[in-house]
Amino acid sequence: MNILKKIFLSCLLAPVLSFAMTDIEIEDIMKECVDAGHTPGMVIGIIDESGTKFYKYGTMAIDDPTPIDENAVFETGSITKIFTSLLFTEMIKNGDVKFDDPIEMYLPKNVKLPEYNGKKITLGHLATHRAGFDYMPDNFIMKDMYNPFCGYSVECLYDFLSNYKLPYEPGTQYCYSNVCVGLLGYILSLITNQEFEDLVLDRLLGPMNMDSTKVNLTDDMKNRFATAHIRDKKVPHWGVEVFEGCGAFHSTPKDLARFIEANLGFCKTDIYPILQDAIKTRLPQELPYLDVGHEWNISYQYKPEIVYHGGATGGHQLFIGFCPETKKGVVVCSNSCAFIYDIGKNILNKKWYLKKFRQQAIIVPMMLDKYIGDYQNIDDGSKCSIHLKSQGYLSMLMLKWGYYPQIPMYPSTEKDFFLKAKPVEINFDLNEENDNIVELMTVKYNGTIYKFKKI
Repeated sequence: MNILKKIFLSCLLAPVLSFAMTDIEIEDIMKECVDAGHTPGMVIGIIDESGTKFYKYGTMAIDDPTPIDENAVFETGSITKIFTSLLFTEMIKNGDVKFDDPIEMYLPKNVKLPEYNGKKITLGHLATHRAGFDYMPDNFIMKDMYNPFCGYSVECLYDFLSNYKLPYEPGTQYCYSNVCVGLLGYILSLITNQEFEDLVLDRLLGPMNMDSTKVNLTDDMKNRFATAHIRDKKVPHWGVEVFEGCGAFHSTPKDLARFIEANLGFCKTDIYPILQDAIKTRLPQELPYLDVGHEWNISYQYKPEIVYHGGATGGHQLFIGFCPETKKGVVVCSNSCAFIYDIGKNILNKKWYLKKFRQQAIIVPMMLDKYIGDYQNIDDGSKCSIHLKSQGYLSMLMLKWGYYPQIPMYPSTEKDFFLKAKPVEINFDLNEENDNIVELMTVKYNGTIYKFKKI
């Protein structure tokens, strides 16, 4: 009887024991990240049936001793895509649009839209990343590495659409795309004749009382903005034009925790059915053990499954997620580009391991293009090359040197990389007047320094 009782209790308590993280463990993780110089500050929010608790450590900037807290404002990056997808769902339920509406219904007649064997792109194709667009438009020219979306206009978007050739039939393949969701948000704004920000605020964020989640910063939010960093280097605040739907919103840990509360049903709102639809409808994509809801990533690699999304900009990293089975949620916010997604996953399910070393950063793919090309050793004339392995937001640089196969290059900053396969560090010197021009590549391997010029 005692054995049966123990088995019963172990099964009953398994979810609690597996997914609970102590206060000390959370605080230790944050201290490790901040004290090691990976980020100036971090805020973590833990959401469960007993309420929401915030943990915070560090400062608002490398040169600002103001303590960071749950009211600090961050760039949400791709977390914005969830709001765009939810808005689309709300507008379908409201009768404003239909899932299968061709996008040509809502764009100017003078814009020539791509088709594939007569198959037209629909709003639904955009919403599910199945329209046939790449991660970024092919006419996207980054004028400022630290503010890459600046200067990309509506005219640029229309020019891209008019000249783009679809590689396959819309609806047949998944490809994570800023173009898809950015264009979707832009079209929804055209349909309603409302600014994208106002549309999301009126229909989604207002009912959840997310008062500090906006595209355009108020004066109060500017005062609470956590300065963006690449480790210990301050970088400018991003501005996103045209593609607001894929990454323009700002928010706070407190507001994002409120969003998770609403998804878990702890905060009752009229839009709860829409939030539930976002994880009930799920489609496969190219990564194993991972489905995509309405922009949510739904991982079933470990049981119970978790629902999450990350947000990366030039100098902020955010992770939000929840476990529908255990009714637990998490928000992780960092004012640096150092990698923190594993922390959020581990809090939701301890089967997701924590990284032992945190030298790796997340550098958005459009900041990597300038490194692609051939390089020649200044001393002996030998050559190597760098290519981009295109995987959307997971894109990475690949080094080909001598007889070795292509090796992934992992960023530690926007100019510094390392190899995991070998003890190699790679550093780039950029032109002082134009940081899109590579002046020199320095490779350090086993105590020897090699210098390369880009050909």
